[in-house]
Amino acid sequence: MVDIDEVAEKIYLIDDHLYSIPKFGSVYLLNEERKALIDCGPTTSVNTVLAGVKKVGVQPEDIAYIIVTHIHLDHAGGAGVLLRNMPQAQVVVHYKGAQHLINPVSLVNSATEAQGKEVIAKLGEVLPIEEHRLQAIHEGDTIRLGKEQILKFIDAPGHASHELCIYETRNGGLFVGDAIGLSLVENEMLLPFHPPPNFDLELYLNTLERLTKLAPTMLYYAHFGVSSKVQEDFQLARDKLQIWDDIIAKAIKENAFGDAARRLMGQVGAELEPIRGVESLKSLYEFLTQVYLPLCAAGHIKYYQEAHKAYYMEAR
Repeated sequence: MVDIDEVAEKIYLIDDHLYSIPKFGSVYLLNEERKALIDCGPTTSVNTVLAGVKKVGVQPEDIAYIIVTHIHLDHAGGAGVLLRNMPQAQVVVHYKGAQHLINPVSLVNSATEAQGKEVIAKLGEVLPIEEHRLQAIHEGDTIRLGKEQILKFIDAPGHASHELCIYETRNGGLFVGDAIGLSLVENEMLLPFHPPPNFDLELYLNTLERLTKLAPTMLYYAHFGVSSKVQEDFQLARDKLQIWDDIIAKAIKENAFGDAARRLMGQVGAELEPIRGVESLKSLYEFLTQVYLPLCAAGHIKYYQEAHKAYYMEAR
């Protein structure tokens, strides 16, 4: 049974059951004159997404755009398969990510390097997308879906260099992908997300500042759902990033390289304690502790090793 929810006027959230976890992956359907999906989930979520589109009353062949906030496989991996069911659709993607959807080999290799070969079994095969079905987007580009709905694209690096945020004019909301982080447990838990290889703290914080100035009415998270606590979320994301960075920087300064990940995981593990033991959140808790936390630690440490190489070498 597919779960959908009308979260704003003509905007529907489809729970794509990412990694078979409920309320973890959001795909948004904009049911305008020209219809669009914001993110599409991985290939293993394709049937769920198609069922959600039909449940809204839209036929897959009427979808004009599959817009991916960035090219990570949990957001864009299913696009190639979905195109088979959406013959009119164009895939809209950040210009830095377009080539990796045409030839996804390095994208798949990057995912397996970060999460192991088993991640492809969880996310499914990634099909290449023909170049003529791609539309590369730059900062400031727009797409009109209808009289009252224009999508405005914002370059939003930090989580990834190929991240886009999308402002929608009908409701004044902002699709944020992973640019702010994860908003979980009915928007009661906000966690920054910075996996390797592209995390950049300065860019991440700068993106948060730029998005804050847009003053959107609501935030549409890819993980998961919609929050009206807009300014609170922006500030909380900034505060947590700084706390986590202080932990990693202090460990490196103390030559405790091997301990840096453990310290960060200890900090975030304490934040996850309220959901530990909650049966309905068991699969989410396991993913966060076993996959998410190690990825965040690895991404932050890699950032210091590369972006702050001089600082890192001085500590050694």
